Amino acid sequence: MRILQCNHQFPPFSRQGSELHCWQLTQSLAATDEVAVFHISEVPSKKPRRLERSSPEGYPVFHGIDGGHYARLANWNNPILVKHFQTALNEFKPDVVHFHNYLSLGDDLPTVAKRFGAAVVYTLHDFGLICPNHLLWRTDGKLCNKSRPDFFQDCCPVNLRVASSGQPPLRRHIPPLSRWQVFASQQSNPLVRGLLNTALKVPQMIYGPPENASVPQKREFFFDHTRRIFQDVDLFLAPSNFLMERLIACGLPADKTEHVRYGIRSMRMSGGTNPPAGKIRFGYIGAFHAQKGIEVLLKAFDGLGDRASLHVHGSSFGGPVAESYWKRITQNPPEGFHFGGAYRNEDLERILSDIDVVVVPSLWYENSPFTIQEAFQSGIPVLTSNIGGMAELVRDGIDGMHFKVGDPEDLRRCMVSIIDNPQKLDEFKVNLPKLPTITGQAELIRAHYQRLLSNDA
Repeated sequence: MRILQCNHQFPPFSRQGSELHCWQLTQSLAATDEVAVFHISEVPSKKPRRLERSSPEGYPVFHGIDGGHYARLANWNNPILVKHFQTALNEFKPDVVHFHNYLSLGDDLPTVAKRFGAAVVYTLHDFGLICPNHLLWRTDGKLCNKSRPDFFQDCCPVNLRVASSGQPPLRRHIPPLSRWQVFASQQSNPLVRGLLNTALKVPQMIYGPPENASVPQKREFFFDHTRRIFQDVDLFLAPSNFLMERLIACGLPADKTEHVRYGIRSMRMSGGTNPPAGKIRFGYIGAFHAQKGIEVLLKAFDGLGDRASLHVHGSSFGGPVAESYWKRITQNPPEGFHFGGAYRNEDLERILSDIDVVVVPSLWYENSPFTIQEAFQSGIPVLTSNIGGMAELVRDGIDGMHFKVGDPEDLRRCMVSIIDNPQKLDEFKVNLPKLPTITGQAELIRAHYQRLLSNDA
């Protein structure tokens, strides 16, 4: 088979969850099939807009460079991106086109792949097909419970942008007003926050408040694109049952959907080392976004620094909103807090060797967090929010503990329970699950490809 993997970013430009999954799947499939990659990773030099070709690991990589952010969030298309994608299709001639994280890829691409004659597969890494912010996490900081085909609710218009025709020459290069508003709200300096909020009143007067402006047009655009993807994709792969069931309730065709867990690479078992001075070492590993719940973790840990330590590893990945959020919440870190900074995926075994319990405090449903599975693979129990794919992976009281989402007091209860009864960790470790391997997952996905191609024959 000839298989084209498509993701918004790809290593070495970015190594977050979907990028690592796409890269690992590509590596496995390349052992048996002809595989190529198409991505649009951000680079410092975005001009001239171009398609770069390389093969750093032996398979072709097509890198579309134009620095644009398009459909899913804005109704203007990107003919240059479509042209780059069509060039990749014509040169590589894939039998299967497999889409992953969809941010900025443009909603035209599955239809372009379908018209080319390829089987089209889509891995659901988040809720982007039914939620403009991808997370089912509202702009007011609350969980969204949408679960019906008419899934366009009052929060949906905020992150969408529409123009009456063509590509607005200025707006297409500027982040949306809603993003500027979030950036302003995260500023710790009240003077800066006030100045930004005052300045943002001007574009709001011109275009209207994001939640109220052009709502019928935004609704029509979002529904039209989502339903076209539902139609043109041949198979959707869902890493968690929770995500799969929620999207099916919102109109995703059930007969086109399969639950396929992420495969996890082999890792050295690091759980069981003795913490220094008998202190339990809690750890957070991941991105510094507000929806990740780090603020909940810091509040829960405050006052426990004489009996435990908290080790945080990650970064804001260059995002100004995440960077301002991180600076604000860590102005006065609690005693016992240790910041390990950014890390590479190959550093995980070393990082996990100095952690006794991993904490995943996300405020959104998550899908199937790699952090949980990598902790389990390393022999480390997990404390996690009691919702979505997180609660699906961690069995409360068996291989970890659940706490009420967004509740620092309930998380603190779990942390104190571990501190007071460290033998619980040994009990949890005995029950850690056996996880799918990357190779096993690739074999399963390959079988799905073959089934689609034999059905088309």
